[in-house]
Parts: sequence; structure tokens; C-alpha cells
Amino acid sequence: MLPDKSSFVTIDGDSQLHISFQSSAEAKIAIKELKLKKKEYAFVKREISQQQKIIRAEYTDKVRQRGSKIRGGGSIGRVVRTIQTINRDGDRRALAQQLTPLEQQKNAVDGIINAIDQAILQIERYIIENS
Repeated sequence: MLPDKSSFVTIDGDSQLHISFQSSAEAKIAIKELKLKKKEYAFVKREISQQQKIIRAEYTDKVRQRGSKIRGGGSIGRVVRTIQTINRDGDRRALAQQLTPLEQQKNAVDGIINAIDQAILQIERYIIENS
């Protein structure tokens, strides 16, 4: 999305929120822009959650299709079970590695949404005090 030259609200790459307005009328427009930005970021958060859900579903499907650990077999069976445990631990680790960056993105989006909510409250306070 290209930034609008007449926009009162900008969010830079560091997730910093910048708002500029000169009057109550501009402040009201800024609130509308903030609410729109909040909806956009909520949509991004839903997309990230959907990606996480897909990754978890694939892992669950994989877990359901694998067989049980072997039973018995003495010392050879113990070695085979250890290898199976190592493989299953590796699968869980891979799942966590796939989900971690998405979780970080989601947390960043949450931070932006919270900043937007705080900004809306501050601007509404400004409007009330200057009306």
C-alpha cells in the first residue's frame, strides 16, 4: 500500500505510530484513519493465525498417521524406541521453529493495534478538551 500524502497517520518500519493534526476536524479524520489502520492490522493478524492453524493441522495429520512405538524387543527394542523418540522430538522442534516467526509477527501486530487504541484515546481526549 502506498502512503497517502494527505494522511494524518503513518506507521514506520519500526512499528512506530506517527500522528499529526492541527485542529479538531483533522483530529477526527485522524481517528477515522486510525480505526481503518486497526482493521487492516486485525486482518493481517487473522492471516497469520490462519497460517499457524494450517501448520498445526499438517503436524497433527502427520502425528495421526505415524505408527505406535514398538514394544518389547529387549535391548534392540530399547534402541529403536530411543530413535523413534528422537525423531518425534525433532518433529516437535521443527513445528516450534515454523511457528516462532509467525508468533513474533503476531505479537508485533498486537503491539501496533494496542498503540492505535492508545492513540485513539489520546486524540479523543484532545478533541474533548479543545471543543
